[in-house]
Amino acid sequence: MTTELLPSPAPVEAPQPRPRIFSGIQPSGIVHLGNDLGAIRNYVMLQWEYEAIYCIVDYHALTSTHDPAVMRQRTREMAASLLALGLDPERCTLFVQSHRPEHAELMWLLTTVTPVSWLERTPTYKEKKQNQPDDINHGLLTYPVLQAADIAIYKAGLVPVGKDQAAHLEISREIVRAFNNRYGVTFPEAEAVYTEAPVVLGTDGVRKMSKSVGNTIEILGSPDEICKQVMSMVTDTKRILRTDPGRPEVCNVCQMHRFFGDDWEEIQDGERTARTGCVDTKKLLAARIIEHYAPARERYAELMAHPAEIDGILEAGADRLKPLAQATMDEVRTKMGLR
Repeated sequence: MTTELLPSPAPVEAPQPRPRIFSGIQPSGIVHLGNDLGAIRNYVMLQWEYEAIYCIVDYHALTSTHDPAVMRQRTREMAASLLALGLDPERCTLFVQSHRPEHAELMWLLTTVTPVSWLERTPTYKEKKQNQPDDINHGLLTYPVLQAADIAIYKAGLVPVGKDQAAHLEISREIVRAFNNRYGVTFPEAEAVYTEAPVVLGTDGVRKMSKSVGNTIEILGSPDEICKQVMSMVTDTKRILRTDPGRPEVCNVCQMHRFFGDDWEEIQDGERTARTGCVDTKKLLAARIIEHYAPARERYAELMAHPAEIDGILEAGADRLKPLAQATMDEVRTKMGLR
């Protein structure tokens, strides 16, 4: 009797770790359409491809928000919005910046390698000085250093940004490079993950959609509120009569239809040939936005009715990152002679 030897099983390769990305978002309260189209949709997509860390940056918000009750409410509303729109705590890490105080410590240490001239030349500093001339606090100047610390603390190698935001990432790379040159290679110089995030114009059709401007579409608001905001949108200002041909390429409503259906070219053609009027396209857009975000509005309401669920998710995210943040700080303190 012969014994037939079975072939040895092929070795099982360990799964390769996903590249780590980091992105922060201001706690501005309930999100609007510009937030979703410009950032959150990409967050949701990227959580399936990367080890994604998403941070609600309340330290940053302190440069302009000084009411503690408002800060707490906006932070919770932002968290509920992100979760309602598709962030999955099983697929990504969502947390609040101040829940990991290592960010602030690393930020201070990075200021010691950052020339003041770098900070004074940043476009965001100049912009913020114009926006709040009566409150030019030190945090506005050192804002980019905290951004660099946010990324570096987790040694994230990638940061999702739109191409128009790439310059903002470059100063973080310069700060990290300065630290590495002085104390030895410690942090990666994070690269941009370019996303096709559009610049979403507000209801005025001129400026970027923003709560500070008051030109938003509140996608998690009531259907009546959404309808009212969409119907207020500026369209083609040169189209006076219903029978006048339109210019869909300059009509904000026509451009919005790109995100809510595959028939946007047909809609644009209807405007161009005057088969449809601006009111028609507004009504259709409002109906589609209301329908598209109906599940998110329901989930948002559930979350806000159970704040402990939101807080638990945020605390779990901060706890998950604690070993990584502390290991980075141990390494940094040692290299800087603080150990």
